[in-house]
Amino acid sequence: MARILLVEDEPLVAHMVRRILERAGHQVDWASSGQAALEKLSEPYDLVVCDLVMPGVSGLEVIQRMRALGLSTPILALSASVSEKSRREALEAGAQAFLGKPFETQTLLAQVDRLLAREEG
Repeated sequence: MARILLVEDEPLVAHMVRRILERAGHQVDWASSGQAALEKLSEPYDLVVCDLVMPGVSGLEVIQRMRALGLSTPILALSASVSEKSRREALEAGAQAFLGKPFETQTLLAQVDRLLAREEG
């Protein structure tokens, strides 16, 4: 069981993703804003799943601040924008993977499993 921080400002999306991850056996903490996510990062997580576009502190800023703080926690970036620019910005900021919304449940779980296996390896 992995401890995952889900950073998503849309409650319906957060509920759906949280249910998927919990059914897969993971413990999920939800941060509804970038600022809330930054406050939770004092706790250890095995993975962060982070929406990029949020009001206030964006997901991109969360990723950049995590890396500036020296946190090496794997990050899966989520975005409704599937443009090459969004993907590149997320990866350059420090995310290890990018998934466009909407996504299939099995694709999300495959990305999560891959990132968690990399962390264990």
